[in-house]
Amino acid sequence: MVDENVADKGRFLVLHDYGMGGSWWWVRARSAREVRETFAWVEVVTDPQTVARFETEELEEADVDASRMPAGLDGLRAKRDAQRGQEGFGALADRNILYLRRR
Repeated sequence: MVDENVADKGRFLVLHDYGMGGSWWWVRARSAREVRETFAWVEVVTDPQTVARFETEELEEADVDASRMPAGLDGLRAKRDAQRGQEGFGALADRNILYLRRR
């Protein structure tokens, strides 16, 4: 499920933590942000020790541009696609400080 044209993409360790455990994948994408924008409720793991620990694991690997995704990851992409159409989607993205006001 990995696209042949991966020259401009990096390999990211992705976790979907569902509370009682988690699902892990390697995802090829142009950036960690692209991974988060493509899949709902995932974390891109950057801790060097954790990444090193999973280097030897045989995790499923996917390309962010592929038409088919591994089980679990496909539903997270569908969820993000549904969220993208909602009003206000992404309004708070990339903000370091957020000021709130009560009416």
